[in-house]
Amino acid sequence: MTPPHQPPESPGTGRVSKLARRPHRKSRNGCFNCKRRKVKCDEVKPVCSNCVRFGIPCDFAPLPPPSEDPAPKGSAVEVGANHGGESSTAPRRGPGRPRKDWATLAKPLPQPAERTGTSPSSTVTTPASTSTVSESMPCSFNVADAELLLQFITHTASSLHDSPDTNSSIARFWERNVPQIGISYHFVLHLTYGLAGYHLAFSETSNGDRHAQYLALARHHSETGLLELNRTLPSLDETNCGALYVSAVLVCYCAFAAGPIGVTDLLVCNVDDTAPQRWLPLIHGVRLIRQTIEPATLFTGLMEPLGGSPEPDEDTRPMYLIGGFPHVEWVEPLEKFRKWLESYDTPDTIIYLRALSSLSDIYEANYGDINGRYSGGTENQFVFGWLYRMHDLFVACLQRKEPQALLILAYYVPLLKTLKKCWFIEGWAKHLLGSIRIIASAMKSGLWS
Repeated sequence: MTPPHQPPESPGTGRVSKLARRPHRKSRNGCFNCKRRKVKCDEVKPVCSNCVRFGIPCDFAPLPPPSEDPAPKGSAVEVGANHGGESSTAPRRGPGRPRKDWATLAKPLPQPAERTGTSPSSTVTTPASTSTVSESMPCSFNVADAELLLQFITHTASSLHDSPDTNSSIARFWERNVPQIGISYHFVLHLTYGLAGYHLAFSETSNGDRHAQYLALARHHSETGLLELNRTLPSLDETNCGALYVSAVLVCYCAFAAGPIGVTDLLVCNVDDTAPQRWLPLIHGVRLIRQTIEPATLFTGLMEPLGGSPEPDEDTRPMYLIGGFPHVEWVEPLEKFRKWLESYDTPDTIIYLRALSSLSDIYEANYGDINGRYSGGTENQFVFGWLYRMHDLFVACLQRKEPQALLILAYYVPLLKTLKKCWFIEGWAKHLLGSIRIIASAMKSGLWS
């Protein structure tokens, strides 16, 4: 069938049409995966942002040394080999953002002839994003860093989740995905080093030389990671949101592991105005990232295990039955406390009641209801969730040393004692109770205004 006849344009009309076109620069230098998906590649080397985000090999990355050994079972290379190098039979997707099945693209990439199998030097920088200053900051690697990375992978990572299954998605996330994210986003790598350093210091005698050495390394890396993180935050976008989210969580853990900085340190804030806020702005930053970036974008690729999808065999019983810690009768005491709060008609009463209601949800998920049962979601089983959802107005009441706010925080302390596996929170429960008593006593005697 011939197309319908169109009247020819006059020379003048064609000339105007060509002049009216906006210039568009095309590039053929993008990586193979981006070309394959027909999406724009930022052409950042050694790994472009799209490949980093979706956890697939990028042909910009240096090739590993040639080896005759087969790929480990379940590796990305093996997944690609199962296709025999032929075109995939999966339904063809149009241009646009890749979906969660991008892992099927993890097959051997076509290799340009001029590439070699040598690895990059340790000073090669991998960008946190195409618009951040972290590209100019080299990431060194030495024997001390190797020890910290090994500690994180083999020990520290397993302390950051509750799954008893070492092959669960959340276990693999902390052990494998987070270090892999850190290869391209160096502030994540520094924060994993920092947390691992605190973990090693925790296992050593507090007055020993090695304890002091690990503590110094932990502080150095956590401060370096926080510095680079703060430089990258203004350029939050869909390519670096996952790395920023993970790093904000790691900053909180590092701050916990560093321990209290004084009697006025109440974990969520410092009642001494001269002391800086260390981690709370970052945990609020986690909330901001989740509110700004759609979950389908944030929790994809290497970040997918944090997306909140429950494991097929996830246990929804109260945590005291799962974790084996003693049961606490909490319903009646918190109900009496709630009625006491309601008896004070102040502008802040609604703030206190909301904070207590959120705390009650955590108690119910960990100890069950009045009958010892729990049928809610697993998100409330996470004790740190109360800190994550804490409102700024409640923090302000703590900073003003309001008695009601201090008492609510005191009711949170028993939940911290259930976190036996969380070494980085060690000592905080005792410190908080002691500090609240000292602050309340000083307020009562008029020694502290």
